[in-house]
Amino acid sequence: SEKISLTLKEAQLLSIFAAHLNQIVDRDYLKKEVWENEGVIVGRSLDMFISKLRKKLEQDPTVKLTNIHGKGYKLEV
Repeated sequence: SEKISLTLKEAQLLSIFAAHLNQIVDRDYLKKEVWENEGVIVGRSLDMFISKLRKKLEQDPTVKLTNIHGKGYKLEV
């Protein structure tokens, strides 16, 4: 029942995860989809935004954003 504000990047990431529920989304795919138009991608930007998104999603125990080591991330519902 609570509204949670997302930044543009967080919303873009969540949109990609929602389109690929319970599937591994490759790190390079995420970087390309969210940061490609900006030219330079800072290596840790993705990790920082994933961390922020996790904190916002943790209020719902049925939603889990999991790191799949060496591959990417998975939004599990």
